[in-house]
Amino acid sequence: ELAAKVMIELLGTYTDENASYAREDAIKCIATALADPNTFLLDPLLSLKPVRFLEGELIHD
Repeated sequence: ELAAKVMIELLGTYTDENASYAREDAIKCIATALADPNTFLLDPLLSLKPVRFLEGELIHD
């Protein structure tokens, strides 16, 4: 859980200009959240620029 919080903080530091560089980390963060039985809301991830960069891809939808 601590690792997930750190990953969310890290992804939160990206801007529109460099969000594409965090693509793999964003995918891992989404996959980890989906696999966690204690995670019920994914809304906090949707505000992260690297996650928004994935819009239209299967992992995002």
